[in-house]
Amino acid sequence: MDHQPRTIEGILGPGGLLARNLPGFEFRRVQLEMALLIEEALQKNLPVIVEAGTGTGKTFGYLTPLILSGRKAVISTGTKNLQEQIFLRDLPLLLDSTGLRAEAVMMKGRKNYLCLHRYHQRFMQSSLLPPEASDIRGRLETWIRKTQFGDREELPWLADQDTLWDSLSAGSDQCLGSECLFLDRCFLGRLRSRAAESRLIIVNHHLFFADMKVKEGGFGEIIPRFETVVFDEAHHVEEVATGTFGERLATAQILEWAADLEAAVGTSMKRPRANFLLFLQKLRAAVGDIERALEPLSDRERLAPELLAGLKTGPGLEIRKCLQSIRQEEILLATEAGGIEPLLLRAREIERLVTETLEPREAGWLNWFEKRRRGILFYASPLDVSKALEGSLYQKCPRVVLTSATLTAGGNFDYVGARLGLPGNALKGIFPSHFDFKRQALLYVPTDLPTPNHPRFSEAAAERILQILQLSEGRALVLFTSYQNLFSVHRHLQNKLPFTLLKQGDAPRSTLLETFREDIHSVLLATGSFWQGVDVPGEALSCLVIDKLPFSSPGDPLVAARINLLQEQGKNAFMSYQVPEAILALKQGLGRLIRKNTDRGVMAILDVRLKNARYGEAFVESLPPVPVTGRMEDIADFFGRTAAKGKDLSEFTAIETDNLHLVSKKG
Repeated sequence: MDHQPRTIEGILGPGGLLARNLPGFEFRRVQLEMALLIEEALQKNLPVIVEAGTGTGKTFGYLTPLILSGRKAVISTGTKNLQEQIFLRDLPLLLDSTGLRAEAVMMKGRKNYLCLHRYHQRFMQSSLLPPEASDIRGRLETWIRKTQFGDREELPWLADQDTLWDSLSAGSDQCLGSECLFLDRCFLGRLRSRAAESRLIIVNHHLFFADMKVKEGGFGEIIPRFETVVFDEAHHVEEVATGTFGERLATAQILEWAADLEAAVGTSMKRPRANFLLFLQKLRAAVGDIERALEPLSDRERLAPELLAGLKTGPGLEIRKCLQSIRQEEILLATEAGGIEPLLLRAREIERLVTETLEPREAGWLNWFEKRRRGILFYASPLDVSKALEGSLYQKCPRVVLTSATLTAGGNFDYVGARLGLPGNALKGIFPSHFDFKRQALLYVPTDLPTPNHPRFSEAAAERILQILQLSEGRALVLFTSYQNLFSVHRHLQNKLPFTLLKQGDAPRSTLLETFREDIHSVLLATGSFWQGVDVPGEALSCLVIDKLPFSSPGDPLVAARINLLQEQGKNAFMSYQVPEAILALKQGLGRLIRKNTDRGVMAILDVRLKNARYGEAFVESLPPVPVTGRMEDIADFFGRTAAKGKDLSEFTAIETDNLHLVSKKG
């Protein structure tokens, strides 16, 4: 290994260790500047917020100063996929190419790890197991003998939807703790010991904030103490923090607890007392009453005061009474059966959550519910987490790094900074993508379609999408802001395209993306989760179509409550909240298209408000510096040039029209 000085420039610079030792590494000035800014923040004990455009190389941009700082650090990501990418690919590449050293460990939520107690419970009586279960047990036994931490990701043969894993892993409320017979072999205990010894701990946002809540309550810790935290994909932080600082209760939690208690009692006594069984029966009946009370309502709503009061004094009260009665059952308190005491502690926690989620909150909070496949979730959510983050995060760990490809709206951090309570002394840096958007991309915004709220929009948009896909020869990801528009366009396109047409929901997300990558001319129609984290470089994704500007639905209970709160404060909720949120979402969507220097593609946003509405300029200012057109002929010409590998777009000249630069061909 070279004896190059271990400095930011010596590693990331044009003649640095990575340029010499890592095949394919490309020096990027913005990556170097980003790393230097983060290094400055760490040295000055200040928070720093960084927007690093696609292709900047932001992972190396923060890993390098983090390792050089010598401090114990947590790296928190928005998704498990990125967590694994950093731990399994990016970090080893950096260390191997530079000679740097940093012990690292990856931690996920405890449901990702095997619980030996629950495993042995599940497969205790092998003679009673059906043949297929015996085969599974054999495969698991072989794995258990060699696995280090019992991570479910190591079992590719166990399908994602297989419910077996639910009975093999343990949430915090199911852990026996010091009572467990397998305590000295516990995979989670082993993982935490490794984390205590490691310099870098790679987690996800959900685990990070769960740890923060545990530490705030004085109940111990999940993640060992650290000196620095990096939030990668920091645009997810507010959403996760909102869930953590609030309270959540699932009806499935109550029913699972009842089933676990009944099973535990059944193994310890042949005939449980009749009143014990009666309490469980009443508990389940009360859960049924809740589900019936919410049946006429939509899948996601605010809990109106009268409904909240009815649930609190009706089935909510009945559930609390049953839990209290069961906890006071002498026969349970007297039994020495393993697992009873943790179950009684779970009952106390469920009782607390019933009270917290069904108790009317003060201004600035929202009581709401959501229907899921396995039952109903009740929430008590704060509408603004900035003050909570200020006290629980920045004051306790001033070295906070926030980074993402999408953190600015209108060219500044004002919106995200306010939502995340970012201190005024924070350092800030915007490092645009080094991609040549003027050569690699074209943005199409129609001038002749109806507005999205017009009755004919869906029909007109579907026809325009068909025309665009014919010019692009498929190779397109079409993103929708609603399932209604997706289904409408899907019906319109069926049997009209000579390409494979894929639709979200027809197969698992990973399967759809794999098919989309391999079938070069296929078309994928999607919503929601496909706006983020989709990485399809190359020809398979040459066209990205977005049906309309992605404003959050005012029908969503949290969105509506935040709008009301801002209006009560005398603020313009649309411009100060809805527009910046939509800008960030749009930037996430557009980030799917250009992933490499060799990518070329057309972005089409079928929303004339980008040109006509007074707020359109805010969106345009936030987009990459890409030529924009309102003419279908320019799309045809772009794909003609791409196919011919001809000249770039320098033969186009921009003609300013209001806030939009429309591209027309010279001559």
